[in-house]
Amino acid sequence: MTNLDKEDILAIDPKEVRVRLSISDPAELQTRNVRLALKFDHYDGSQSEYQYLLEIIDVKVKDAISSWFSSAPLKHVYQFKLAALSQLEFNKYQLNYTKHGKPKRYHWSVYYYLKPMRKKIKAPIHKNNGQKKISELNIDMELKISKSDDYFYLLKNAPIEIN
Repeated sequence: MTNLDKEDILAIDPKEVRVRLSISDPAELQTRNVRLALKFDHYDGSQSEYQYLLEIIDVKVKDAISSWFSSAPLKHVYQFKLAALSQLEFNKYQLNYTKHGKPKRYHWSVYYYLKPMRKKIKAPIHKNNGQKKISELNIDMELKISKSDDYFYLLKNAPIEIN
């Protein structure tokens, strides 16, 4: 995204923007109220933030992989697109981009909620804590801004601890 210029930003069709979240088992995602947030720090000291409601378009399960060289847990993979109203909001972002120019700093976030856990994983005993029940998960967040582009990672294999 840092290499995009004004013409590139204006050429983005919000109908083609996709977000993919992959969450390791035992968690599953609540597919309502998932939002993509873009926050920008501009060279003039101002900031702008946009939040886009995402709509689920696909859910898949990737089986666990275990081999001599690597292993990966079972993952739930969710693909989203911008909701219709958010597509209009994206046009506001494009206009703001032309007003402020290229941002000094980008902040990308995806707000999501996990479904209640079906099982808990016991964490090791720590000297000062005693034993806690914690579920440890990993999440990948990916963004794609056109059909012809590949996804790029916002987060890759980021650990999440749920107490």
